[in-house]
Amino acid sequence: MNNIKKISKVTVVDSIMGSGKTSWAIQHMKENPDDNFLYITPYLDEVQRIIDKTERDFKQPINKGNGKLDSLNGMIACQEDIAFTHELFKHLDENSRESIKNNHYTLILDEVLEVITPYNDIRKDDIKVMQSSGLITVNEDGFVNWNKDKMDYDTKYNEIKMLADNHSLLYVKEEFLVWRYSPEIFRLFDKIYIMTYLFEVSVLKNYLDAYGIGYDTKSVINENESYKLVDYFVPDTSVYASLINIYDGTLNTNIRQKQASFSATWFKRSDNKDKIKQLKNNLYNYLHNIVNAKSDNVMWTTFKDAKNKLKGKGYTNQFVSCNCRSTNEHSDKYNLAYCLNIYVHPAIIHFFREKGIEIDQNLYALSEMIQWIWRSRIRIDENINIYIPSARMRRLLNNWLNMTSEYKEAV
Repeated sequence: MNNIKKISKVTVVDSIMGSGKTSWAIQHMKENPDDNFLYITPYLDEVQRIIDKTERDFKQPINKGNGKLDSLNGMIACQEDIAFTHELFKHLDENSRESIKNNHYTLILDEVLEVITPYNDIRKDDIKVMQSSGLITVNEDGFVNWNKDKMDYDTKYNEIKMLADNHSLLYVKEEFLVWRYSPEIFRLFDKIYIMTYLFEVSVLKNYLDAYGIGYDTKSVINENESYKLVDYFVPDTSVYASLINIYDGTLNTNIRQKQASFSATWFKRSDNKDKIKQLKNNLYNYLHNIVNAKSDNVMWTTFKDAKNKLKGKGYTNQFVSCNCRSTNEHSDKYNLAYCLNIYVHPAIIHFFREKGIEIDQNLYALSEMIQWIWRSRIRIDENINIYIPSARMRRLLNNWLNMTSEYKEAV
């Protein structure tokens, strides 16, 4: 399946949001002054938090004319402690890799990294066009290779040329293009800590398994005002049931739905136009009439491409991306609406299926939804209201809150 030697220097810190993972990381960095750290987090505001909270001289890459990557590479070469975003981490080059390896860094990854991403900026027959014109070949492992004698060609496929040259583009099931993060990156660090919740159902977990990258899973606890890692345990999520008021009324039943209703594909279907209009009316009704929300306490989401179909008076600007995680920016919000139904993209499903790995669609969806909900004030143990039109997503959340056997057996 692969030729990467199994390694086990990765520690997954899997604990529910608000349990102290970031506090443990800050404490750990204070307790290990001789180690060099790269701290990677989704958002710039969290980068600043690490810079402000640690007693180390953390640096942040700055574009001084040659891009942030050039700045980052200079800092790594000087063995600086550096905090930066997931997005920049996904663009490490050969200089970055060599310096990380030589300077003995510890990686702290705040939240799972997108390591497999569908490449959608391409039309159905573009691959066939590129193959027939001799621009690319696809090897037996599925990697797209840009032919060396065509490297100086300037075409509309220049981005594909760059990704293919970086050995990061795969053709899956002769149908999908996917970008793959190089698993070799994880071999460069002396130690790696991945901080998240429900790691077992994440794409990153399946990726590590696929490429033979071993890991130990721990949980974090606060004991005598000190954070420590302990053997992994499943938290009692039923304690949140009394704090989360899930809407259960006619707005859940006035749109006829199936299992996959409110999915990304559902929103794109022209024959669902009337249902989408009804969903928009439901969203407005819930926020304005059911919970009497004010704009400053609202937080709502749907797929990015569907946002304009549901936005409305009094709540449009309170949209929070459905993949938002690892930020406290919205911790004062308590009237929520989760207007989508999450499924793993087929390209990712087939990528792992070719490696003999099946992704649990339900638990993946649950994990994504919980991460979003925990951006609200539930993270500080205060009650919230939430409207979830998808019957499937409501069921998943209720199962999690009631610690059903389905949930416990899976994690």
